[in-house]
Parts: sequence; structure tokens; C-alpha cells
Amino acid sequence: MNTAPPILENQLQHERTARAQAALQRGEMQVMVLTDCTWMVASKNSRYTVSLDGNDWACTCPDFTGRCQRFGLRCKHVEAVRLTETAKIAESGLVSQYTYPQFSTTHTEEPMTESMQTHDPPTLDPSGEQILWRLRQPLDMNRVKRRQAPGQGTVPYLEGYDVIDTANDLFLFRWSFDLLSEPHIMRWDKVITFYDQRVKQKVPVLGEDGKPTTEIAGVAYVTGRITVELDGKPYNHADVGRCIFNGDTPEALDMAIAGAVTDCLKRCFRQLGEQFGNSLYDKEIARTAGLENGASNGHGSNGNGQSEKSSGQTTPPNPPVPPNPPASLAEALQYRDGVAVDTSNAAELEAFNAFKSAHQELAPASREVLRAWVASRNGKK
Repeated sequence: MNTAPPILENQLQHERTARAQAALQRGEMQVMVLTDCTWMVASKNSRYTVSLDGNDWACTCPDFTGRCQRFGLRCKHVEAVRLTETAKIAESGLVSQYTYPQFSTTHTEEPMTESMQTHDPPTLDPSGEQILWRLRQPLDMNRVKRRQAPGQGTVPYLEGYDVIDTANDLFLFRWSFDLLSEPHIMRWDKVITFYDQRVKQKVPVLGEDGKPTTEIAGVAYVTGRITVELDGKPYNHADVGRCIFNGDTPEALDMAIAGAVTDCLKRCFRQLGEQFGNSLYDKEIARTAGLENGASNGHGSNGNGQSEKSSGQTTPPNPPVPPNPPASLAEALQYRDGVAVDTSNAAELEAFNAFKSAHQELAPASREVLRAWVASRNGKK
């Protein structure tokens, strides 16, 4: 088992205890007794089994099996059981909680000092040994976000600003990022498709000539390198970042290049391990990481390197709908994906009605499909 400086070990354990206590108080986590030494800890998106063998705790969650077990820590699910059982013992009034030391939480609390009361920042030893220890610590799953995958389901990721903040905190701003190449762009024609509810599959959008409508798609990629300082010596890690985009506009290209650079930065830092999301590439951990924070909570970089930046197409917010419109009118002015037509936009309304006239009163599948159809009528791909 790896050892850690006592202050950091207490801090890491205290964070897990605090998260368990907060989840129990908010009702986001429930503890159910299975046997005398086994419990089920359930939350909105997960269920894990906690067990006690003598004084040794175990949990089936990824945090415990992948991290806590190595560093002698207890995950938040174990802490939830300990807090719940301690409360039961205290409420019964029959025995002292010290009769059951495995349920005692007093030793995980750090005494509040004057500096903690005034919120003074802690002073950490910036030595290479201290930094290496912190790099090996378990990833705080509260940092993990999830985004929609290209297929079905969601994938976990760390946001770009989070990676930069973590690097600043770990290396005290003693790091740099350099591009090793000019951005490279590849483009191709992609057939525009939509999900047809009638046939339960994706089908191409047809133009007036009956042929599939296409649009410009592409990928931007760039090579970069980070340099971090440990004990006065520089260490380098290089990788390639990429970002897929749609469209042939300056805005789409600008977003793709920015996304590729951010993705490159994150992939370079990923080589430094746990604190920069390397464990999110583990299939078992990736299945549940970030789910307790809410699935699909933003754009971001997935395990295949797609950037958290937009791919060049931004989805506009749902336009306002007149209050209490008649059901027939609301249905007539909706795309098939349920988004309402912006009736204040004369151009959109005219194009919407023209599409329906040309397709036997069938509404466009989405606003993007309508735009592609208008572009094809204007002689654009």
C-alpha cells in the first residue's frame, strides 16, 4: 500500500467524508442494510455494495477499487455507511460509539486552526516529491463532466479550464504549452441525415432533384507539447489534438482550430496521470464517472479526443412560443424534433412553409435540415 504525507491523507479522507455527509443530508444517497456486515449504498444513478471484514472496509465502486484501496482511504460510500451506523448507535443511547471504533469518524476530522477559520491558503511544499504524490492521488469525480457520445450514451471528460487550473495549482504556474505544428485541416462531403421515426433509422435528406443533400465536414488537428518543472528540471509530453466540424464558414474553422488546441493541451496533460483524467480511459471507470453529477452536462472532450469546443455548428436556443397557442397552430409550426419555428423570423417562417409545400406538408426534421435544404436550393452544398 502506498503511503502519503499525513496532512494530505487527512485532507483526501476528509473530502470524501464531507461529500458523503452532504449527500446523506440532501437525500441523494441512501444506505440499506443487507447483512450484519454488508450494506447497499444507492444514489440516483448507481448502486454499490459496502462490506466490513473485521476493521477492513471494501466497496465495489470505481473510486475504492481503483484508488482508495491503493492509498488506504475510504470512499464516500463507505463513509456514508459509517455515518449512518454512527447515527443509529448515538440515537439508541444503549452503547457508546467507541464500542465500535470502525464506525467512529472523529479521527478523520482535522482540528480547526486560526488559519482555517480565516480561510488562509495552506502552504504546500512545492518539491518534486510533493508534486509527484499529488499527481498519484485519486481523481475527484466531482470534476468529471459528461457529454453526448457520437453514438448512444455519454462519455466522461475534464473541461479545459479545469485542466489549466489543476496545472497551475500543482506546478505553481511553472509549466508551458507550445504548438509544434501549424493546424492541419481535412475536408470532405458528408451526407446530411436525420432520424426518421417512421422507419426507425437515419435516412438522408433529399434535395429537389431526389439526390441526397451533402454538406462540408472536416477535422482540424494540431501537435503540441507541455513542459512542466520538477525540482528545477523540465519534463516534456507531446500529443495530437483534433476537432471535427461541419460547415465551410470562417466561424466553423475558427472553432475547430481552437477546439483542436484545447484537446491537444488536455491530451498532453493526460500523460501525467490521475489528476488529468487518464483513468477516464479505463472502460470500467468511464461507465460511471461523472454520472452522480448529472449525465450529459455539457460539451467536452471525450475519450477519442473530440474537443469540448463546438464542432462548428451551434444549436440555437428554443425560440419563444406565443402564450397558450392553439394545439393545431403549435403543431403546424414545429419541426419534427419538437423545436418551435421562430415566427418572428420571417425568413425562417417562409422557408419552413416552402419546405412543407415541397414535401407534401411534411415538416422538416430539424432547423439544421431546413437550412441544408435552403442551401441546396440556392445551389450550395
